[in-house]
Amino acid sequence: MKSRTLILLSLAILLGAACSPMEKPETGTVTLAFRVGEPATRAGDGNVTDGSGIYCTKVAGPPVVYTPDLHIFICDRETGEVVKHFPEVGNVEECDWVSGDKATYLAVAFSFSGEGTYSVYALANVGTTGSNLEIPSLAGVTNASQLDAMILTLTDSALATDPNTAPDLGDRMPLSAKGTLNVQRGLSAGNYIGHVELQMLRCVNQVQLSFKNLTGEELNLYNCVVTFKQLNAKQGWLFPADPDFVELGDGADSDKFDDNYRDYVSTAKDLTGIPASSEVPLFTTPIRFFPSEAPMQTTPSKGKRYLCDITFRIVRSGKTYDPSKSSTYDVKNFTNLPIHDPNSQDILSLGRNQYLQIVTTVSKGNDVSFNFRVKEWTEHHATVEFN
Repeated sequence: MKSRTLILLSLAILLGAACSPMEKPETGTVTLAFRVGEPATRAGDGNVTDGSGIYCTKVAGPPVVYTPDLHIFICDRETGEVVKHFPEVGNVEECDWVSGDKATYLAVAFSFSGEGTYSVYALANVGTTGSNLEIPSLAGVTNASQLDAMILTLTDSALATDPNTAPDLGDRMPLSAKGTLNVQRGLSAGNYIGHVELQMLRCVNQVQLSFKNLTGEELNLYNCVVTFKQLNAKQGWLFPADPDFVELGDGADSDKFDDNYRDYVSTAKDLTGIPASSEVPLFTTPIRFFPSEAPMQTTPSKGKRYLCDITFRIVRSGKTYDPSKSSTYDVKNFTNLPIHDPNSQDILSLGRNQYLQIVTTVSKGNDVSFNFRVKEWTEHHATVEFN
């Protein structure tokens, strides 16, 4: 199955007499199993920084103890009250590891003694983060309404222009998920059954601009700058919400724009020596944004859409680039480019764990074209089975 940087959460009951390794008699135990979608043998799997793994601390034994940077809140669906919270309760029963401290699979066991409907909240990789991202404290949380109201916020330093990442997430990418668990009475006395699968997703999306060289010869670009207009939201929900973006209204300035938006302007960058038939990204690390909804625009017509400006210089054949002499380069300046899909339909929102890819193609004669595509941040091709 194709999944997004997936971590699947599955709650399975351990029933009856011990006929398999996952069965226990008369325990009433429910196990929450987290699994990264891609096998550990593949390159890049379990990377906490890009959000494809759960950070864990390994304490030498015997026995060896693993403490995951993972919080699970199980809340009563009617009252919202938190009835179980890992790590306060629950035990890590199984785990697989990559590089010693990044979980590709772990299972946490809880005890249930009655039927009910519950909301499940899961959050990973919040123990240490970049200085530009403020994560609310989870201490003292007693109700689902508190979890639903939690917001991630960029610090003042993150609101300055940053050519590589915004926000800077440091050494761990936060992951979160929310879903519903139904616990029912099992066939054996004292046992209860339930099942839910959740996707642990990054709380942000990312954008990358790349240049594709189809000129037939080596390509040199200078002073490459991209401006995203009203794209980088200052805040985002910690847990998935509907809608999955924070809206702050218009404020006192009445500029008709959501006050949670800001423009992002990259610093100028040179891309030289691009081989023929090659594609080169503008940013070493893609820019990261909180989820947002496309703002209302009047260009090129009235409607909701994202807009961007892209400008760069192409060195003329046989010329040596001199930034003070326009005779040595061709200026390419594109303003208010609508960000739309390959069918020319405006992209109306960018959600968490999504990837906006912008490919700028330079063809023979220095003709320029653009392709915009929204896809999953990381595509995994794996079949995940639970016993």
